[in-house]
Amino acid sequence: MLYVKKGDSGMGKKKKIIIITLGLIILIGIVGWKVAIKNKKPIQTMVQTTPIKKGNIESHIQATGKIFSMDKRDVVSDVEEKIEKMFVQKGDKVEKGQVLMKLEETNIQYKIKDAELRLSMEEENLKQLQKEGNTELEINLSNAKIKYEDAKKMYERNKSLYEESAISKTDFEKSENDMKELYNDYLLAEERLKNSNHENEIIIQNQKVELAKLEAAKLEKDLMKYTIKSPITGTIVDTNISESGIIESHVTLMSIQDIDHLEVVVDMNEYDASKIKVGDPVKITGDSFEKKVYEGKVKYVGSIAKQIDGSEGKESVVEIKVDIENNDEFLKPGFSAKLDILTEKKDDVLTVPYEAIFTQKNGDKIIFTVKDGKVKEHKINTGIESDFSLEIIGDVKEKDEVILNPTEEIKDGDQVMVDKVI
Repeated sequence: MLYVKKGDSGMGKKKKIIIITLGLIILIGIVGWKVAIKNKKPIQTMVQTTPIKKGNIESHIQATGKIFSMDKRDVVSDVEEKIEKMFVQKGDKVEKGQVLMKLEETNIQYKIKDAELRLSMEEENLKQLQKEGNTELEINLSNAKIKYEDAKKMYERNKSLYEESAISKTDFEKSENDMKELYNDYLLAEERLKNSNHENEIIIQNQKVELAKLEAAKLEKDLMKYTIKSPITGTIVDTNISESGIIESHVTLMSIQDIDHLEVVVDMNEYDASKIKVGDPVKITGDSFEKKVYEGKVKYVGSIAKQIDGSEGKESVVEIKVDIENNDEFLKPGFSAKLDILTEKKDDVLTVPYEAIFTQKNGDKIIFTVKDGKVKEHKINTGIESDFSLEIIGDVKEKDEVILNPTEEIKDGDQVMVDKVI
């Protein structure tokens, strides 16, 4: 007989139920996963934006230079001599052409008198030579001329007689030869007078007179150097006079500066210098004159660049000069000065912060605006640049929201979440 255990049949049914249940759960999970994937919304990028503004914009360049006198001169002497009298001292204001000092003139006056005396003697020698003349040679020339003219008359008379057969041919030819011979004598006498030594002596003496005149004129001109005058209007800022009172030639005796007309000089890097032009307005400040602000204008932009030693090696710079318009006693040559140069200004233009500009690899400048969460790309041109913003020109308008610090991931048409920046 066969015996069947009831418990075995129950366990099989339970296993089937469990397997079926697990299968349904897995199936439901797969279907739900696919549905979830299908219905899942993409994660949106968070961006910061700021509105495009319309207003005035200015471009400034800051630099530090040094104050100098517009005109400064060193006074030197062309002669070495003792000072006879000083008329000024350090700190005095002087006018152009004002006498500063006189030098001892004894030696130069002696030379002038000596030169005048030599000139007088040379002129007297010339008059004597001119008066003497070439008496003998002149008489010879006069006699030769008379003889030639008499022979010429005889020849012309004999020629008429010969043509009338009143004299022989021999007599006629003799008168002709006599005339020719006496003509040659006349020419020779004239040449001897012309080339005589006496004429050469007069020429040489004339040259001596001219040289004596030049020497006297030169000494008169040198006499002016013994009165030293100021070359400019200004203030005597330094003197260099020895205790002996004897000055050396071409050594600086005084330094004069026009401290009423000052300028600021600065070496500007070539990038900034290219933006500066003559006439640009300048604000001038400095630690030495505390809170005072002076007005100025760019009056000179160097035509060439020069090389100087910078922190990173050689640097190309251009010299810029600024005229100080409202100078006063607080400004002094040698002070440092801070310059704020207004290079460009525009009114009523669109501006954005620098952080809004994205430069593509090809050099194009791009900004991205956002409207209703959607990104739009704009190719723009830039204009004036200020310290914090710059002018933009393109298909945008005031109050459009522009993305700050855009990256390569931002694309035209993207959906973004906006965090506005005031």
